[in-house]
Amino acid sequence: MSKKKNTLFENSWFIRAVSLFVSLLLFSYVYSEHYGLTTTNRNNAISTTRNETISNLPIQVNMDTDHYFISGLPETIVLSLTGPESVIVQTLSANDFSIVTEDLNLLGPGRHTIEIRAVNLSDELNYQITPSRVNVEIEEKVSIESPIEVLFDTSLVDEEYVSGEPVLSDETAIITGPASTIDRIARIYVRVPSDTSLTSNVDITTVVQVEDGNGNKLNVSIEPQEVDVEIPITPYEKKVPLTINQKGTAASGKTYELSLVGDGEVSLKGNRNLLAEVDEVTLDVDITNIKTDTVLTLPVISPLPTVTVSPTEVQVNVKVTTTQTESATNRSSTTVQPVKKEEDE
Repeated sequence: MSKKKNTLFENSWFIRAVSLFVSLLLFSYVYSEHYGLTTTNRNNAISTTRNETISNLPIQVNMDTDHYFISGLPETIVLSLTGPESVIVQTLSANDFSIVTEDLNLLGPGRHTIEIRAVNLSDELNYQITPSRVNVEIEEKVSIESPIEVLFDTSLVDEEYVSGEPVLSDETAIITGPASTIDRIARIYVRVPSDTSLTSNVDITTVVQVEDGNGNKLNVSIEPQEVDVEIPITPYEKKVPLTINQKGTAASGKTYELSLVGDGEVSLKGNRNLLAEVDEVTLDVDITNIKTDTVLTLPVISPLPTVTVSPTEVQVNVKVTTTQTESATNRSSTTVQPVKKEEDE
């Protein structure tokens, strides 16, 4: 018997048959475990219900925004989806749904409670929007064009300089918003910040601001939103009249008429606070020993040590007139020779 067993196991065909049988058993087991489980999972994925919440979804306004303005509408909503997992996965992947308001053109101006909806969602999905209804106010849209005011602290300019008129890239702004807000506008301006002791031009780009009478910023559309502002900063200069002060001793029997050659003004440059009290510059003209008409060239003296004056010298016409007393004196001192009569022969 044992001899027959040994002979059987030594048979190569027997060994091959056993190996094939074992291989088929292993294959059947692996196939059933792997593919049978996968099929079950796929069926479960199709039938599984899933909940998904999406935050910060923007709202599309269904309204003619060229003519109407809406307030009270939240910027975003929260959308909760419930339904088959595969449908939700496809919906999130495609991202082709929208959150919209109802048709607001049918409502017109006034206060309304409106509904917010989701569009282009599968019928197999249930959804909830938070908030789904909101209170809004619809107003007519109004646009105005107004000059832009420049707010600039001139005390920031160095005392020996002065600021000129601001130059803006846009002198006016177009303000658009609801009529009730437009009526509240009290100021449209740009503020120009700067360092102290300015001695050179200011060149800055700054934001246009719109405020009501209490200084509150208003929710309006501004075009342009920014403007370029340039403010020239130049040395302080002040023009004052040049007045003549006659001094010295007049020649006997002479009177003098003094007049400036030119426009009779001088320019002063320096500290604007010191020059605030200077209204004129005096030119002293000494007429001592002047007996005939002449033209004098005289220096102009600055009224303050730290102030420069221009021009630094001027010409003065001196017209000399002889008085009647001198003329009479000259006549009385003239010797009249008597006429000698011839004797009768």
